[in-house]
Amino acid sequence: MMAALSVKHHHLEYSVAILDKTFELGRKFLISGAGRGNVTNKKLTDNPSDFFHGENVLLTSVFHQFGYADILSFFNSLGIPLAEETKTESGKMFPVVDSARTVRDILIDALLEKETTIFCSVSALKIEKKDNQWNVVSDKETYTANTIIIASGGKTYPALGSDGSGYQLLASVGHTIIPPVVSAVPLVSKNPLSHFLQGEKWVMRIDSFIANKKIAESIGEVLFTQYGFSGPAILDICRDISIRINREGKRDTSLRLSFFPYTSRDELEHMLLERFQKHPTLPISHCLWGLLTEKIAGAVCGVSVIPKDRIARDVTDEEKEKLIHTLTSYEASVTDTRGWNEAEFTAGGVEGSEVNPETLESKKAKGIYITGEVLDVDGPVGGFNLSWSWASGWVAGKLQ
Repeated sequence: MMAALSVKHHHLEYSVAILDKTFELGRKFLISGAGRGNVTNKKLTDNPSDFFHGENVLLTSVFHQFGYADILSFFNSLGIPLAEETKTESGKMFPVVDSARTVRDILIDALLEKETTIFCSVSALKIEKKDNQWNVVSDKETYTANTIIIASGGKTYPALGSDGSGYQLLASVGHTIIPPVVSAVPLVSKNPLSHFLQGEKWVMRIDSFIANKKIAESIGEVLFTQYGFSGPAILDICRDISIRINREGKRDTSLRLSFFPYTSRDELEHMLLERFQKHPTLPISHCLWGLLTEKIAGAVCGVSVIPKDRIARDVTDEEKEKLIHTLTSYEASVTDTRGWNEAEFTAGGVEGSEVNPETLESKKAKGIYITGEVLDVDGPVGGFNLSWSWASGWVAGKLQ
């Protein structure tokens, strides 16, 4: 949608058609921000390439041409003012109407006003050059154009249209495809804590490890599930683990979790001893109530192998150490990730060095422009990947 609007902005006289695999445009956008539409992130006013994985020269060029201020201006021009979510310091920017569907519908109106032709439920099967033009062979008919912009997305949520078919089209004209893997995805970890706490949420510190080497860290909400872990903090640190498991085929990844992300081990030990001394006849788990919920306190004691009837004055030094370890340094191996239907983003795609960073035109096939997540560019949760969609779509649509 953004690429088409950019073409019509820069070349009003051009005839533009959109081919969409599903029955309506923008279905994937409809689920962004839990349906509210997390359009962009104000942190993009810093160095954009700091937030993304991909070719730095590519990222710098695209966001220099269409950055955060341009994104705000674009949506304002459509009558869609944005506002920052103030509950956190995440920098997420939402439409003031808090409705992704409203944003999507306004974009479609803008396309129709520019006399863009929209074909839905069309699957592009092949692209081929013939008589100095491009043919797009679909399951319906063959479309002919001077220029093609491929904005097919990655592989996440395939039911919404992004099933990875764009990679095949681009590979057919000579592009290198970095094997796509899930990113921003829940992690599979069979461990006692997740088993006891299915459905519970808690703000935690997460450290991720590959081959016993710390790779990333995050503080945020963790959701315990029957298969392992999910939640914002997990989605923040899962990318390297996913690449290790799904692209490299290794199973040497793990997590370390702390229930007290802002408290040192010594401070926590002091708090526990103080509570044990104040309530010597209470079960240990009850002494944790208030610091933790009843369910989490019970699970922590269970995982620490502390008898249910152990009262505070009888706690042994060994049990105290096990308890503190569970609370601050619980370790869980990660054996797998969840799949494409639960991942938010794709890591991998068309090799960034194979497109012109100034125009996004393919270096392998003149007249083809490549934009969005089909390229090997991905960022964190919070509106960054949509920012890449708007920016790269606009740049590609210049058809320079």
